[in-house]
Amino acid sequence: MQPGPVLAPRILSQEGTASHLRLEPAPGADLVDGLRDALLARGVTQAAIALIGGTLDAARYLTGQPDASGERVAVYGAPTALAGPVTLVSGNAFLGAGADGSPVVHCHAVMAAADGRLHGGHIPPGTCPVAAAVAHVTVLQDAGFAVRDDVETGYPVFHPVAS
Repeated sequence: MQPGPVLAPRILSQEGTASHLRLEPAPGADLVDGLRDALLARGVTQAAIALIGGTLDAARYLTGQPDASGERVAVYGAPTALAGPVTLVSGNAFLGAGADGSPVVHCHAVMAAADGRLHGGHIPPGTCPVAAAVAHVTVLQDAGFAVRDDVETGYPVFHPVAS
């Protein structure tokens, strides 16, 4: 059970229109920052991103664990590091506005380590240098995402907003 009052309905949405593009972050760029920078360079500030494959030179990711303080259901644990090459199997990300209004990407991915073992979790900025990657991007118009405090979970999370 979450620590705050139940948000009803839990599913939030915002109507908008969309277009699509294919994106390949620059080799050597960080996956999260590279997606953000490549989209901003195209004038895109709101997007849903499907990562459809690639290779990373290395990777670090986070997974959840129970919150010992009891303030929240879960917190991020220590990062897990993978030596390269790491296969980017799939993932998803969102580009939206952070709490301060600056552009931010929130990303989760599934990866295969060099030994073939699967890994997955939250990808923090600055942790996954790209060798090659491909993303399909849904560019959002009239709608998007903004970080807002979520009273139910106690976390700042993306909420759908009109743009």
